[in-house]
Amino acid sequence: MEERKAAAETQELRRVLKLPTLVCQGLAYLCPACVFMYFGIINQLSGGHFPLAIIIAGIAMTLTSLSYAKMCRKYPVAGSVYSYTSKSLGPRIGFLAGWTIMLDYFLLPMTCYLGIALYTNAMIPAIPTWVLIIAAVVFVAVCNYIGVGVAAFLNNINVVVPIIAVLATLAGTIWFICEGGGAGTLFSGKAIYDPSTFDLSTTMTGAGILAMVFVGFDSVTTYSEETVNPEKNMPRAVVIVCIGAAIEFFLVAYLMNCAWPDAITTMSDPDTATYEYYVVIGMAWMNKVFVIFNILASIGCCIAGQGATARILLGMGRDGFIPKKFFGYVHPKFKTPSRNILLSAAIGLTALIFQDSLTNAMSLVSFGALTGFILTNISVIARFWVRDRQRGGAAVWKYVILPAIAAAFCAYLWISLPVAGKIVGFSWLAVGVIFLAIKTKGFKELPPEMDL
Repeated sequence: MEERKAAAETQELRRVLKLPTLVCQGLAYLCPACVFMYFGIINQLSGGHFPLAIIIAGIAMTLTSLSYAKMCRKYPVAGSVYSYTSKSLGPRIGFLAGWTIMLDYFLLPMTCYLGIALYTNAMIPAIPTWVLIIAAVVFVAVCNYIGVGVAAFLNNINVVVPIIAVLATLAGTIWFICEGGGAGTLFSGKAIYDPSTFDLSTTMTGAGILAMVFVGFDSVTTYSEETVNPEKNMPRAVVIVCIGAAIEFFLVAYLMNCAWPDAITTMSDPDTATYEYYVVIGMAWMNKVFVIFNILASIGCCIAGQGATARILLGMGRDGFIPKKFFGYVHPKFKTPSRNILLSAAIGLTALIFQDSLTNAMSLVSFGALTGFILTNISVIARFWVRDRQRGGAAVWKYVILPAIAAAFCAYLWISLPVAGKIVGFSWLAVGVIFLAIKTKGFKELPPEMDL
């Protein structure tokens, strides 16, 4: 009796996270300073319409977050898109959704390796970019291979330092503009829309790539067991985090455009334009800070991401979902999924292919993200309107119109992605269809569950 009471009290004590804490956790997960990485590449791509691209992406993501909120209220479980799609559209489509998400797991560290290498090379040109990529990949692989517990320390830096960097940059930017620099005003219409350089197609492509910035706004759903009243607080947190991120990203992009209105014609390298930006606004000293926290934050992200991917593959290998002999192997000394770690590291080396195109590298991750967003929006219609038969005026608006608009918005962004991203994405999806056909004996059986 006493044991049951203690267990109940322990379970009750775990539910301590309230809405404000969930929101802070979600915003920290998104990394507020990641918007700096996109300043050059999206401005160049969209003809200087970086803030407008964020507005478009923000609208699409906010509408999608409403669908996430509905689904996580209905299914407060892990697995996110995979779980929602499997339970609403069927396990086969759910499998393909999970398979597509796996592409993000594999490729997100690759973009971090690129970010480390490009900005470090900008500060220390004597070290080639390819050397920095290999060094970062090896370091991360060694940390995960031998089980060094450095990720927690680096992730704490990833929470605190970027916020300080954003605030310092905004303060310096506002001071620079108020002193007559850049556009000379904090209210510039051209910082958002310039008819002389606007092109809808390229702006939508930029917005599509920016979907990657929002990946993780549903991360608060992983705290379901620690949340007070999760059915109420988690959906709210998902929406607030998405809207909060969109506002912060827009504010940074807008002020940077005000401070450097001719960036698209004067920046020398879009991939590392933030490095040049600090020089323009008279904060060149900030470059060293930016590069250091970028390295630390990216390394922390890579260690955590690679470790998670390796363990997902380990679980799938042990379940016989994929070849157990390779993927289910655990190193006898270090007790880590060493072969999966090495495989993930090898995939990370694909960053070498994209040394001259950070845009294409990021579009690969956006393909998987937007696919997941589209399926989540469709799942709302299938679950509530079709299966649960929730009808009526309010239901039509909540379960048909809004998710349909969100799905169409995301689909447009998805179609607008660069060709490289779509080639890799569809190739990966094709492999998934073939794998699904084999595992289900020609689609005659249900696919095994994926533990994401």
